[in-house]
Parts: sequence; structure tokens; C-alpha cells
Amino acid sequence: MLVGDSMNRNQFESILCILREGLQNKSKMYEIHGHKISKGRGYFVFKFEDYNCTVAFVRSHFLVREGIRMNAQRSSNPTLSIDRIDKTSARWKKADILVFNTGHWWAHGKTARGINYYKEGDYLYPKYDGVEAYRKAIKTWGKWIDKNINPKKQIVYYRGYSSAHFRGGDWDSGGSCNGETEPVLNGSILDNYPLKMKIVEEVIQEMKFPVKLLNVTRLTNFRKDGHPSVYGKNIVGGKKVSMKRQDCSHWCLPGVPDAWNELIYATLVLQQTNSRN
Repeated sequence: MLVGDSMNRNQFESILCILREGLQNKSKMYEIHGHKISKGRGYFVFKFEDYNCTVAFVRSHFLVREGIRMNAQRSSNPTLSIDRIDKTSARWKKADILVFNTGHWWAHGKTARGINYYKEGDYLYPKYDGVEAYRKAIKTWGKWIDKNINPKKQIVYYRGYSSAHFRGGDWDSGGSCNGETEPVLNGSILDNYPLKMKIVEEVIQEMKFPVKLLNVTRLTNFRKDGHPSVYGKNIVGGKKVSMKRQDCSHWCLPGVPDAWNELIYATLVLQQTNSRN
């Protein structure tokens, strides 16, 4: 089960494609509710009938609980309870192997500004630092894992932050990455290591559960050529119809997320080999 934001959905789509290639009868793989993968739906379970195996995706942007509050004008505003685990967590307990992530949504406007947004208990902070909120949220996730997941029966990965490659702006301010055909070979982005990743490392080290950190940050810093850019929803009849909103954070498939899944496979094989020895 992959739990997280659309980056984990990206990885989920990759692992489905990889596993499907190994099937002789591809009709024996299907979404159990008949759903097609889309941005609007946040829960998918694909069955691999011949292997009695399922691969699932559960959307959880922050791993902690999103909510809403009514303001003085009786309009609803979003909130984030950094001390409460996400409401989808009941589903997490069912999986043998879990892959978590969160990151990109923490850079969005309201989350980064932290004004009348973060909650602990019933208290809504008028202003709260976004990085400190992230630290508390990851600790909340870590405590939940320690309490609810069995290390003798289950495996947990935390897949690290994968860098975006916007030029001349951000995702919502005209940033672009079209025309990139080669990886980054030098420059500051190769050494960029987000503070959020250091926080994840610290929390995992403090946990009782042996979480496997799939640290893909530096690995993916190189791949400015790997994003959909204008080749996403902006295509009609094979033509580029808009350069205003480019996707320089998600990844093309086949592509970068395949390497993440190959790393997971390698660790599983290594663990099986060590257990036999």
C-alpha cells in the first residue's frame, strides 16, 4: 500500500505497470471496484489474481488530519491537525508493506503561511511556523506507526522528497521545464537537501519501528529532464495548447519512479536473503 500525495500516486502507477509486465494473462489484474485511476479519486486497490496480491493507493496529502473550520463570515476554511493522524489510517493497518510520503503540499500557500491553519487539540494557532508544523506532523505519524504496525509482520518505507525543477517561477507562477532533454550535470540543485528530509531522518532514528528510508532526494535532483512539462493534460489532438501551467514536479512514466520501485524490490530481496541465512 502506498500512502501519500500525488507523488506516491505517481509511484503507485509505476509499480502497477512494472508488475503487470510480468503477467502472462493481463486480464487477471484489475481494480477491484472497477475504478480508473484519476486525480479525483483517492483510493484504489488493484488485484493480481494469480498471486492473491493487492497493490493499493490511499491519498493522504499530509499523513495528519485535514479539517475545516467556519470563519466569522460563515465560510469554511481548511485546517490541519498536526497532532492527529489522518482519517484514512484505518486502511493502513491492513497492508503487509507500506510506502509513505508527504512533502510537496507543505510548500503550498496556506500551509507555508500557517495563518489560522494549524491545530493541536482544539486550539487553532493564529500563526505557526510551517517547518515546525511539519516536524510535529512527522512525529505524530512516527508515534502512530510505533503503536499500530507490527514489525514482525509488516514492512514500512518512507519515500523521501523528490525535487521539482521549475525555471523562472513556481508551479503556480509561470515556472517551466519544457525543452529539457538532459539531466543536471552541475550546479546548486545537485547539493540541495531539504530541511524536511533532515527532519524525517531525525524522527525515524527516534522511532522503535525499523522504518526503511527510501532516500531518493539526491538521486532525483539530477533529473530535470524527467517531468511531464507541457505533455500532461495540456494536450489536445497531439498539440501543445497551453504553456501557462507546466508540470515540473511529477514524473513521466516510464521514468524516475521506476527506479524507486526497483530500490524497494532490491531491499525486499536482500531482506529475504538475509532471513534465510
